Amino acid sequence: MGALGDKLRETREGKGLSLEQVEEVTHIRRAFLQALEEERFDALPGEVYVKGFLRNYARFLNLNPEEVMAAYNASSHSAMGAGIPH
Repeated sequence: MGALGDKLRETREGKGLSLEQVEEVTHIRRAFLQALEEERFDALPGEVYVKGFLRNYARFLNLNPEEVMAAYNASSHSAMGAGIPH
């Protein structure tokens, strides 16, 4: 797991919440929540869903959604290598 996934999991566990409890409130399937925490973004339906799920999960955990998105963007770009030149 990476830093972003660890942060999500540690925050959730620190609040004493199970994935099932988060699923019930956020309506994000447990399998998708687990994929977010394990940074298995390819297991999610698509980029738009990844970003939406991350924002909603961050808000639920009282994390700054913009910081979570910045961490996601940094990790996804590093995972893709150099990316597309501008």
